[in-house]
Amino acid sequence: MSRNVQHLDGNALAGVLAELMSTDASSLTITCAHCGSHGDMAEVSVERDAVASIVRCLSCEHTLLVILRDAGGGIRLRFEGTAEIASA
Repeated sequence: MSRNVQHLDGNALAGVLAELMSTDASSLTITCAHCGSHGDMAEVSVERDAVASIVRCLSCEHTLLVILRDAGGGIRLRFEGTAEIASA
């Protein structure tokens, strides 16, 4: 059995990323790349100031995700130690 693989540009991701981002973020599941622990986003530990939110694994305290807000109002995501983010 062969797979039909298509090679596309990043525009092909727009729909699935919009679907993921429109989900209630607290219901997403996040998995730590360091220890393999996983749980609901609502249960992680967050350190936050005016510029950044640092999401840490409850099991091993490694950084999972960094969310930065720049001076122009843009938002940047750094998936530091995240193995997976999944919707239900």
